[in-house]
Amino acid sequence: MNRKIIGLSILIIFFIGCSGNDNKSHASGKKIDPRKPMSWGHKQTIYVFADKNVWKYAEQPLKKNLERFLFTTENEKYFEVKHVPIDEMEQFYKFNNLIFMADIQSDEKVSSYIKEIMGEQIKEEINADLVGMYPKENIWANDQFVLFMVGSSEENLLKLNILQAAKTFELFQDKLYERIFRQIYKYDVFVSNSFSAFPWELKIPKNYVLYKKDMENNFISFLARLRNSPDRYISVYHENMDEDRVGKEWIKKTRAEIAWKYYDEDEFKDKDVRVERSKLGKYRCWKLSGRWQNMKHAVGGAFQSFAVYDEQTKTAFLIDNSVYFPEGYKLSGLIELEIISRTLEIKGN
Repeated sequence: MNRKIIGLSILIIFFIGCSGNDNKSHASGKKIDPRKPMSWGHKQTIYVFADKNVWKYAEQPLKKNLERFLFTTENEKYFEVKHVPIDEMEQFYKFNNLIFMADIQSDEKVSSYIKEIMGEQIKEEINADLVGMYPKENIWANDQFVLFMVGSSEENLLKLNILQAAKTFELFQDKLYERIFRQIYKYDVFVSNSFSAFPWELKIPKNYVLYKKDMENNFISFLARLRNSPDRYISVYHENMDEDRVGKEWIKKTRAEIAWKYYDEDEFKDKDVRVERSKLGKYRCWKLSGRWQNMKHAVGGAFQSFAVYDEQTKTAFLIDNSVYFPEGYKLSGLIELEIISRTLEIKGN
């Protein structure tokens, strides 16, 4: 692949979406191009092009940011970051997650390459703003996410890496969730009247099957099981509640009771979980997450529960996600279940 052709592609993208009053913290270029291949590689691996001295100082904070972990039965990283020499770009430019870090004062290879293809208009913008962060999608392949981080100096570039760490993680996390969302909803979902007896609805794909149903106690659970993938359970429980008593103690107590009763004596220990305020779709909620164990069957796994109180209907809801996969990672399964849980619609609102 000719580097000038690669450069021309980026140059066009820069001028279309990066200059002027564009919102540079949101990705552009998202439209699927039938002429391009699908991107390659693992969806949780990010390849970084950065000059030697930039990488020397940027590596630790970038990895600390993007390789943050979720505690399941072990520490599972959201992403794995790998540094790639610019000389090997032709092997990697169609991979699905890329970062380019450039200092426009530098004549090193990566910085020179970005300066060569970015154009004078973008250089002026960087010099005026001192830094620029440009997320782009589908430059060389479909379902690709590329982030350009550019500084007017090495110092400003390294500051950008640290000060915009939360935004950088958010951009890649959003893309990861988007990819899993598309994977989930390639299946049809249960129609709305499937939940006519309940005060809620969820968009549950039909690869999930009914696991347990207890209408008398307002509980229903679905299970998705596929070889070489985690077993994924999504359950919903609700109860009438005259005033909002949903909180740390309610979510722990209710989840413990449900897990023991319907998951054949699953349980959790306080030291293995955390409770925090969160959001589930359009609803404010409490979130309980961590690992579960079952002494009866000598197994364990990871879970997350979301508790919502609806003032209008005076109802408390618990949406529970549980994953069992002793031979592999559980994070993608938990993300899938969270995405489905976010489709919650409470009737009567």
